[in-house]
Amino acid sequence: MGIPILLVILVFFLTKGQPKVYDSKTRIYTGFASGSTIELENTRLEINKTNIAYDNLLNLIRSRATLEEVSLRLFTQHMLLDGPDDRIIGKEKYAELMKIVPKEVKDLVVKGDYDTTYANFLEYKNKDPYNFIYELINLNHPDYSYEKIMGRISVKRVLSSDFVDISFQSDDPGVCQNTLLILTHTFIKLNQTMKVNQSDEVVNYFKKELKSSTERLKESEAELLNFNKNNKLMNYYEQTKQIAARKELFEMEVRRVTQLYYGSQAVLDELEQKLNTYGKRHVNSKKVLELRDKMSKLNFDIVMLTSSVLDSLQREENKDEVLKLKSELSDVKLQLTKSLDTVFNIDHTTEGVGSTPILEEWLDNTIQYESSKAELKVLDEKRLEFDQIYAQFAPLGATMKRLERKINIAEQEYLSLLHSLGLAKLKQQNAELQTNIKISEIPNFPIEANPSKRLILVAVAGIMGFVLVASTILILALLDNNINTAERAEEKIGLKVSSIFPVINTKSKKIDFEYLKNKAVIAISRNIILNQFKHESGKPVVNMLFSTQNGEGKTFICKHLISKLCELDYKILHITDDTKDLGVEYTKKYKKLTYTIGDHLYKIASIDEFDRDGTLKSFDDFDFIILELPSIIKHPFPVKLATVVDYTFLVVRANRSWSDADMNALKLFNDATTGPEPTIILNGVKPIEMEAVLGDLPKDRSRFRRGVKRLIQMRFFTKSSIL
Repeated sequence: MGIPILLVILVFFLTKGQPKVYDSKTRIYTGFASGSTIELENTRLEINKTNIAYDNLLNLIRSRATLEEVSLRLFTQHMLLDGPDDRIIGKEKYAELMKIVPKEVKDLVVKGDYDTTYANFLEYKNKDPYNFIYELINLNHPDYSYEKIMGRISVKRVLSSDFVDISFQSDDPGVCQNTLLILTHTFIKLNQTMKVNQSDEVVNYFKKELKSSTERLKESEAELLNFNKNNKLMNYYEQTKQIAARKELFEMEVRRVTQLYYGSQAVLDELEQKLNTYGKRHVNSKKVLELRDKMSKLNFDIVMLTSSVLDSLQREENKDEVLKLKSELSDVKLQLTKSLDTVFNIDHTTEGVGSTPILEEWLDNTIQYESSKAELKVLDEKRLEFDQIYAQFAPLGATMKRLERKINIAEQEYLSLLHSLGLAKLKQQNAELQTNIKISEIPNFPIEANPSKRLILVAVAGIMGFVLVASTILILALLDNNINTAERAEEKIGLKVSSIFPVINTKSKKIDFEYLKNKAVIAISRNIILNQFKHESGKPVVNMLFSTQNGEGKTFICKHLISKLCELDYKILHITDDTKDLGVEYTKKYKKLTYTIGDHLYKIASIDEFDRDGTLKSFDDFDFIILELPSIIKHPFPVKLATVVDYTFLVVRANRSWSDADMNALKLFNDATTGPEPTIILNGVKPIEMEAVLGDLPKDRSRFRRGVKRLIQMRFFTKSSIL
């Protein structure tokens, strides 16, 4: 009990004169969980996002940058005072501050101008890490050190609401309130600046990228416009569609004219074969051929002006010229007809066929032939024009696709950046709403100091002392490998414990060791006497005491056991190798035989063999024979005799461990003998273990110690008497 009491006294005196502690608290509204937002499509509550926002806020409050700014602003507030003000800083603290601040720092103060003074202090602090203000903030000053401020701040969220409570402790009420007030305004400003700056950077980035994307889109569109101008394109796809349609009509016209051409040519060949020689010569005359050539030329010109490959506007422009040419063509046809009619006077051919119908038919086919021939020439020239147009438009299409794809990519990029810019501005506005933290409860000015924790500290010191002592005892008990108790002796050795004997400490006055020794001897002698009733009458009871090691206390136990048995009027024979006198007072009832230790002990098979000189008349004159053997590990023992003794006792000290050597020696002893199984006499047990045999020991105990003992033993209702 000394250590707990000592700790209680020590803490009691160390906590004497502790400074008073004041506590101020503020509450802020964050709006993180249920605050305003302009993201109308995403109004669900995201718990993880909300928790992250609160964690960020709490870390910002406890950050080094925040607390250093709070410390410097608090120092600035105090330095601007002309004297102590209980609402800001008390007399003692103000006097201590003025005493430690050097003159060069005082000269930086601009009276009545907080912002300028703060700027001067900040510049002075950042000059080097060895000036007064830098050390004031970064060392161990109780009011301005950022580490001290951090240690006195308590921040916690109010359940799962939008409110956060912040409290601060100090030994000065003014410093307490103003530190918390400065801290609140500082971290709100820093939070707003940090969030808005992040949003501004994102918005500026997208504005810059959108501007670049707009320029690229304009350049792509201008490139396409110049391409259309240079190639005289109004609408490439409509133009190519019209060209394809015209080409299809052209091909149909070519097929039609070709059919007419070859058809009329075949008819002419057939008609010419039907004409006689004169007729053939006439149709091939110079005048007819001239008229045919002229007719062919006029047909060619008319076809050129009326071709279907021309657009309607061109055909309308050529209308007058076509009419003139058709009129000339009619005149030529008429001349050709007259020329043929005046020449032929014979009405029938040699085959009997009339010449006039054949000539008329020949004339018609000649006109058709010359007309189709002229059209084929025109169509061949137009085919060359189509080939040139296709050669021009084919590469233009690939270039047009590339330019349009370039414009499409630039447009998609522009639209994507425009959408991202809109989202960024939306988040910017949302961030501004969420950074609008409000102070719902301003920090209070503490009037009364917090209750002292001195009694709690004293109680804790006592409990910790008791726990320390108890844990130390428990650890030592767990680490203690000694036998100590009867239960552990039976567990480790594997034999029953018949008797225990206490350790005798003559220096201790708290316990009556004479009483304990007497009770232990009575208990051992009682076992031996009870064993006599189980024994055959008329013969002494042979009790053999042995040990595995030297110094186990066999002689000591034998001395007290023999004295007690003699006191009880029993005759005792003590056989031992110890020649020293035990000091037994009952010499008439006690006889001692000594023997020498040697290998002859192995051969002893009877008690009589110990009396080599014949000094004893008869062993039957004794009630008990106490045979004391040396340690069986180092010395021989009578194997044959051990099988015939009545009772065997293993004497073991309680304050030692049971080793493998002891275990092997005992096993050898048991294997070599066939006598009764030994029982243990445990010697040197602690007095507290004697209570298992004797009950409560005769010991002076205070009422407190008796109560503690009952508490430990769970004996709350035990009484010392019936009444």
